[in-house]
Amino acid sequence: MTDSTLPPGIHNKLLNPILYLLGPYRFYEKVFARYGDTFLFVSPNGPVAVTRDPEHVKQIFTLDTSQIEIYPDNDGPEFIVGKNSVLVMTDDPHRRERRLLSPPFHGARMRSYAQVMQQAARDEMKSWSVGQVVDFQLAMQRISLSVIAQAVFGLSDPDDVQRTQQLSADYMNSLNPLMLFFPLLRKEYFGRSLFPKTVNARRDLEQLLMEQIQRCRARPQSEDILSMMVHARYDDGSAMSDEQIRDELFTLMLAGHETTALGLSWMFYHLYHNPETLVRLRQELATIGTSPDAESIAHCRYLDACASESLRMYPIVAETFRRLRVPIQLGPYTIPAGHAVSVSAIGVHHNPAIYPQSQQFRPERFLERKFTPFEYVPFGGGTRRCIGAAFAQYEMKLVAHEILRHCELSPANTRPILPAMRGPTFGPKGGVPMQIVRQIP
Repeated sequence: MTDSTLPPGIHNKLLNPILYLLGPYRFYEKVFARYGDTFLFVSPNGPVAVTRDPEHVKQIFTLDTSQIEIYPDNDGPEFIVGKNSVLVMTDDPHRRERRLLSPPFHGARMRSYAQVMQQAARDEMKSWSVGQVVDFQLAMQRISLSVIAQAVFGLSDPDDVQRTQQLSADYMNSLNPLMLFFPLLRKEYFGRSLFPKTVNARRDLEQLLMEQIQRCRARPQSEDILSMMVHARYDDGSAMSDEQIRDELFTLMLAGHETTALGLSWMFYHLYHNPETLVRLRQELATIGTSPDAESIAHCRYLDACASESLRMYPIVAETFRRLRVPIQLGPYTIPAGHAVSVSAIGVHHNPAIYPQSQQFRPERFLERKFTPFEYVPFGGGTRRCIGAAFAQYEMKLVAHEILRHCELSPANTRPILPAMRGPTFGPKGGVPMQIVRQIP
């Protein structure tokens, strides 16, 4: 097999990550324009065939678990969430873990957390005052972490919730994107890490998680997700170890709250920079009354479209990677075993063939047609699609409704806010400052 079977691209493995980090949207716009919808991205983690072609996305997302591995395999995801996380498992262990973890994030179990989500938003709003400028990125993070603390850990004490919020935020804020692209930066040298802040923040968070696990084991079974994991049994009757539970808690806290918090931040940014959209949304919400139940809110079609469009414009996780165990054909290109492939959410969501005027915030596009799982990919896809996708979207809608019902806001910054990489996710660079104009009882 020769290099001529691979897609064209830039082979400078040091330059590519730098250009990407300086401006991923600008980088992709130029590279897709130059090389087409599938190109080769080479970095210190190895070569990756990146695509925004929905047919190629379909081929990648329909690969069987036995045909793929984790990328990067040199401790990349493991460095962030631990070696026992569902994110780094493959084959039967991955299938087994997904079966165990999925139920709380769907159906009636998920809907049972509605009041927790709404109350977390109300509690956050109590700290606001008219005229105050609130960074909505931090505010939505506090709300989402409060939901995680209560729904996952079953915490009710405000001090416990605040400590969980703080240590989780400290760890996420300590992650440097350079770690993900350059494996050598993740290693220790002479017993010291190049990023001691990250090591210390992880140690503190691990200690908190182990404390919560021990406390949970000492109390009767309850409805929170941690209790479910402590008392769960695999098909062979075995239980999860403390280390397994700890790493899955890492995953739920970090991957879980980031999508919701950053998605909500972008949603409010776009709504208040597109007043006609905000007017239409408020009109829809008025039709369900002043005290609607959670299901009435969740079924508001335009609210759902606004949430979907926010995640389309600026997806929180920009790439979905797979390392191949078998060669696959992507159109005219043959990608050999050992190489990686990536579905670029940025590329797919800004592919003009799928989304005309992709830079425009227009929720109506989600009312005009239904996009396939290979055209709309904010939560990845296939056998490794995010298990918390429905939970995140449900929370986004309930929290957005609660804030829009009780507050009138105004952008405190008229300048455009662009996405920036923060660890493994993308969020608003510099936050989303909003002024509290009026509070409505």
